[in-house]
Amino acid sequence: MGLSLRGNRSGILRGIVYLGPPLVITLLFYYLSPNNISLLQLTLSIILLTFPWAYYLKWKQHREPGLPIFAIISFMYWIYYALGLYWGARTVSGVETPGEARVSDETITSALEMAVLGIASMWLGIKTGWSKKLKPRRIPVLKGGSVTLHYVRVLLVVTGLLGLSEQFAFAAGEGARQMLTIIVTLLPIVSFALLFRAFLRDEGTRTDTCLIAGFLTLRFVIGIASGWLGSFASLVVICGAVYLLEKRKVPRVAVILVIMFTLFFQVGKKEFRATYWRGKTEASKTERVRFWAETSLAKWGDALADPTGLELSGALNASLSRMSLLTQTANVVDLTPRVVPYQYGRLYSYMAVTFIPRFIWPDKPSMNEANRFYQVAYGLNDESALDSVSIGVGTMTESYISFGWLGVVGIMFLLGVFYDLYQRTFFDTNSGALMLCIGVALIPQLIGIEAQMAGYVGGIVQQVGLTLIVFLPVMRLVKPHVTSPGNTFSSTQYRDGQRSFALSKN
Repeated sequence: MGLSLRGNRSGILRGIVYLGPPLVITLLFYYLSPNNISLLQLTLSIILLTFPWAYYLKWKQHREPGLPIFAIISFMYWIYYALGLYWGARTVSGVETPGEARVSDETITSALEMAVLGIASMWLGIKTGWSKKLKPRRIPVLKGGSVTLHYVRVLLVVTGLLGLSEQFAFAAGEGARQMLTIIVTLLPIVSFALLFRAFLRDEGTRTDTCLIAGFLTLRFVIGIASGWLGSFASLVVICGAVYLLEKRKVPRVAVILVIMFTLFFQVGKKEFRATYWRGKTEASKTERVRFWAETSLAKWGDALADPTGLELSGALNASLSRMSLLTQTANVVDLTPRVVPYQYGRLYSYMAVTFIPRFIWPDKPSMNEANRFYQVAYGLNDESALDSVSIGVGTMTESYISFGWLGVVGIMFLLGVFYDLYQRTFFDTNSGALMLCIGVALIPQLIGIEAQMAGYVGGIVQQVGLTLIVFLPVMRLVKPHVTSPGNTFSSTQYRDGQRSFALSKN
């Protein structure tokens, strides 16, 4: 009897731990929301939040290796589908604009059902373990010694400075643009992640600390001056991912910083781009940063001073609408196949040629073709605006456009297999510092679930391949040691063969 009571008590406590936080957060958002939300919609949003929370707890309690990839990806689906339910406008774009088409409550519910079905299918794809057969038999690891450390430092400095030039990616023509873009985007991030990981382990030097701080500052200036919020926000996400990997706890400061950074600058983005993109006003990078900061500060000042609250609501909506797919998905459900017929995989045609370099095939089709089709077919833009505006609806909704509900199940299942392969390749206990940091550098791309399939996974092989080629001088291939599934995890298990990537303290 006593054992039964203790078992019941333990089960109740476990239920509270796993379901309590999602339930409390959802009810709080429901209470604060100005929108009408049905009981079914509320239940679906609770399920969406329970997926990442439960998986994160499992990862933390069982001390599983690597990052909780499923928790991270499924949490992004909660952000993109649940937040818009509480505070987003019921228009196709998620922003209240005069004359814009509205979406029905029924299609909003269907969009939430699609998100739950997609996440469940993705989880099933991960649980199959099919990716074990695809995992590489040999793993590239860094060589030990000071030469490797100096190589990483030089690579960070050189590629970081090359990123200052807005024309570098076009220096060798359109055919080499993708390769040069990888050089100034992914390579410095991998080098930065290696040094930042060593810093968290107290294995870095003062030189490395200065390089880390300088690179953060440089990326902030470059990102804001070019008109892109994602550049610096992605770097903060990478810092958070390395911290989560090493410390095994959520970096609250990084999360808050990304939210505040996005909310603050998003309201001034329209004016910045009108001035420096369309208006082509000449200005230095520091002047551009100052303009965007002052414009955003003024807009937030007006919003907070408005007694009606309309300005504040508009400012928040401008940021939240950029991280919502709810109403776009609802619009797709409404129009497919009633107006727009199923595409039966036509939007995936770029995947067949993605591995062919553009310098070999100069007239290779653009990976944006799926985006362009979506924007025109579903009434978001006309063809004249496609060169200046790109709007994605995400891999999940794209699968519905192709095959309906069966497409959501099938494509998201395959994505689950892909995420599992990603986890096993980059975050296994034997992966080594190099593969680990390449995997971390790809995190911002993986959480960008609003991208179409061609842009989402199409370029990953090229990015990883080019990165490994650049690291060849300080790299070697080793056979991973076989580990049992029950082994516990600690950060010290990440080794480059028999040597850890330790940085001298002198």
